[in-house]
Amino acid sequence: MSEKLSYSAISGALIFGALTTLAGCTGSDNDASQGVPEGEAIVEAFLSEKAIQIGGATTAVARAEMGDTDWAIYNMANRLAMTPIQSAAGAVNEIELESFIQDILVVSYNSRTYALAAVRESGIAVVDITDPAAMEVLHTTPVNYYQDGITFAEGGGDLVTDVVIEGHGFIKSLETDGTDLWIADESYGIHRTALANVISATPVTEDDGTLLIDAEVYTLQYSGEHPWGAPADLQLHEDGNLYAAIGFLGLGVYDPATLDRVGYYNLYTDTSVSEDWFLNMDVSNEVFDPGTHIDPDTGMPNYNQASFEIQDVWHGDVDAPTPWADFDRYGKYYYKANKLDVETYGGSGETIVYLAYGLAGLVAVDATDPGNITYQGYAPAVPAHGPDEPIGEQSKSLFPYFGVGMLKEAGVVDVEVDTANDRVLYADHFAGLVAIEGAQTPSTSWQQQGAPFDNDDNPLLHWPDYEFVTSYDMGAWDPDDNESLPIWMYEAPSLLVTGEVSGHGNALFLMPTVSDTTGAIDVVQATGAGGLNFMDLGDLTTGETDMSTKFTVPAYFASTEETYAASDGTPTAPLAVGHTQGVAATSQYLYMADGPHGMSVWQVADEDGNPLDEPHVVANTVVDEYEVDNPDGSTVYPTPHAYNVIMGGGDNMAYVMSQSLGLRRVDVSGAESGQGLPGTPLLLTPQPSDFYEHNLATGSYGGISRQDHAYDVDFHDNYAVVADGSNGLTVYDMTMNPSDGTGNHVVANLGSATGKPQLGRASGVELWTNPENGSVYAFVAAGHSGIAVVDMTDLLVNGNAPGMELIKIFQPIKIEEELDGTVHIGKADSRSVDVDVIGEHAYFSYGGFGLLAYSIDDLLAPLPDGVEPDRVFTPGGGGADYRPEAVAQYRLQEEPGLEDSDPEALYMTPQHFPADTLLIDGDGHWYTLDESKLLFYVAYGEAGVAKLDWSDPANPVLMEHQQTVGEATGTAIANGRVYVADGGGGLVVFRQ
Repeated sequence: MSEKLSYSAISGALIFGALTTLAGCTGSDNDASQGVPEGEAIVEAFLSEKAIQIGGATTAVARAEMGDTDWAIYNMANRLAMTPIQSAAGAVNEIELESFIQDILVVSYNSRTYALAAVRESGIAVVDITDPAAMEVLHTTPVNYYQDGITFAEGGGDLVTDVVIEGHGFIKSLETDGTDLWIADESYGIHRTALANVISATPVTEDDGTLLIDAEVYTLQYSGEHPWGAPADLQLHEDGNLYAAIGFLGLGVYDPATLDRVGYYNLYTDTSVSEDWFLNMDVSNEVFDPGTHIDPDTGMPNYNQASFEIQDVWHGDVDAPTPWADFDRYGKYYYKANKLDVETYGGSGETIVYLAYGLAGLVAVDATDPGNITYQGYAPAVPAHGPDEPIGEQSKSLFPYFGVGMLKEAGVVDVEVDTANDRVLYADHFAGLVAIEGAQTPSTSWQQQGAPFDNDDNPLLHWPDYEFVTSYDMGAWDPDDNESLPIWMYEAPSLLVTGEVSGHGNALFLMPTVSDTTGAIDVVQATGAGGLNFMDLGDLTTGETDMSTKFTVPAYFASTEETYAASDGTPTAPLAVGHTQGVAATSQYLYMADGPHGMSVWQVADEDGNPLDEPHVVANTVVDEYEVDNPDGSTVYPTPHAYNVIMGGGDNMAYVMSQSLGLRRVDVSGAESGQGLPGTPLLLTPQPSDFYEHNLATGSYGGISRQDHAYDVDFHDNYAVVADGSNGLTVYDMTMNPSDGTGNHVVANLGSATGKPQLGRASGVELWTNPENGSVYAFVAAGHSGIAVVDMTDLLVNGNAPGMELIKIFQPIKIEEELDGTVHIGKADSRSVDVDVIGEHAYFSYGGFGLLAYSIDDLLAPLPDGVEPDRVFTPGGGGADYRPEAVAQYRLQEEPGLEDSDPEALYMTPQHFPADTLLIDGDGHWYTLDESKLLFYVAYGEAGVAKLDWSDPANPVLMEHQQTVGEATGTAIANGRVYVADGGGGLVVFRQ
């Protein structure tokens, strides 16, 4: 994910300090003292150890009452931090844990205070926090899980039976009554053990070293390859029940001793509710056969329905509803129970569960009788839609994935009830902190005066994406504000909406007393970008719509101490880093795409090429999602929704890929020349003439109806060929001014004209020129549609638009041997993500299917007459198979010790040491290689990052692997170091 024009870090320059002479090379007597070497300096990078980790998302908070002081405990990725809760920011104490912290449970035990941290597959970490200035990790213990007899439909629709899942569980949440400990395990369900088994000096374990478990219940449902029902939050209530938010399956109520399920509620299957994403749908009327295609325990579409939709609807000619795909590929984010709070009211004896239900909003249900849980009311979430108006035909694909990336974190994420004031306070991703009155009476109180409202102002289904809301007015409070929240949030029953405070709203807790009297901290809330806000609430009952009069933020703690340039160029601190998506590097600087924070530039080496152990920000685009008008009349434009950064080679330009706003070109010559320094960074100021996109508020260009989704770009002369998501390939003329209103910057497109995208969801593109005849081809990572080859010659060479011809698109060959010895030839599951071309081969990352290498000759081989380029293989073996065979496939999970990992090969950085080419070592000596050397540095999602030697195209070899705490999505290399974009884990740097 660095430079598309050259795979060498530097050309024609000498870098001292980190260069390594490669074995098997032919040496030279020439050295720097005899003249300036003019060869190619290439520095091999290493993953030997972590040099530094910067930033990290904050997703867990807890309060610890210790003596006379209340403490806030929170995470920044895997860092556990503590600070006193007071009106002025105090000291922050930190300690690093093994993995990303999902939940924090504070326990007083034997006169000491402990923080139990849920740390994903690492299990449960026990930290003694009795002395906050001297926190100590006592131990970290994994939790084992095992479940057999599972059946699901794989990517091709075939049923896979008798599946066994096992390993170390992904620990998400913890709950205790002081005697027992309940554990929410996303990989399995709920476990129970004795608290003493965990909190003792030496944990009580099974023979395999995992925590001793006394009871457990499996909560997952497999229909397709990805299960529903992962528990996300637990609460033991005074009524003697254990309540669990179980993700896409809603609410489960369990006997805490036996873990038998005694109650269940699922908004998706509740036919009494019409104000939800699927309106009045009854799923039992949608499936092929309710007797055989519905799971009897959950009421959800089962594996038979998934198989039917894939094989008979998607790949066949059957015209039928697709409830499984509609839910699993998009709708499920409107039915995701993230957190809960439970209250029983003395007067009525009524037990109400308040569910942070993702994009469904805040949902209240009556659980007085757990066997008959009933819906009470809701408050809608702020929607995650992209453009304000539909942008053309809806996709008819079974796998639409409309903006699905934004859905995963959006909506209501946490909830706490303030019973003393009859209020519910909750965290909304976009709205920040929200307070709503009538906690005890949601069935009558949770509706805006004047309801019902008609928010369905467009005839297209699911447009706008809040069309199902009738109890509230979802119109913009301020139509002139790009980030306006809905009208209803400024009227009863809403009492407060803060908007984003230091970032997206996340986990929160209330202080024991929440008062309208100012001068004390009432709420502590995390920001998804990493950090914490102490909030002082005022009088919320005034009816005032100026929300700034209702709260203040006396203290804010960010995930870094970095200084960035504000919109007027002045140094401002601190900078939060917690959405890191992509990285690119030059010899001295690292360019980081950090989602809503845009692009920042970090100095990673001095002018002599010596790497720095502590990188610092020296430049940035404005940290905002919209343009900022300064008091002096100037306007500064951001690079929002930054997903990836591509360096343009020698033109001092960085190209920022946006998930909704296309490609943004940024002049970084000032940064590269050292005009920005740590502490006084340079503000980078792209202009509208640098914004290459096709879908704008003023209209669409190039006949492309869908929203921009730029993932990757490669260049040919003045043309930029963009991997444009479900739009396929979009080509821009970089000499044209996109702000002149003509749309002439959009040259051509392939893939947006059909309901089922012809190039799938293009996320990677690499151009290759045939040295024999000058023809130009694009190799495309086409998402779930696989691998595509496009002839670009007529456009890029001859200048004829559209000038792109699809040669072939296919899903790679997957060979499976059944237990009876029969061999099944199918298609790869997962999705194609990235592509690089080196020499005579194209290399693809393909999610969970691994890495693949293909001969370019095989990819370009013509198809027989009459074979359509998108029909080179018929699923089920009913026809000929013209797919090329991969030269090699590499799967990280087949390496010893990594069998239980779940790697997803994402973006990768190649490093090529060419043969018979003058190279330079660290001592200034020239040398050549008899055989070329090819290395890949691959981001593997939650499985970390790996370095491969792929010098032999048929035999990739793992050289190094390192786990990261977040989700590694991209890599960059410079001066012997590997820089990893680690999502919520921030930026991670590895060295030798």
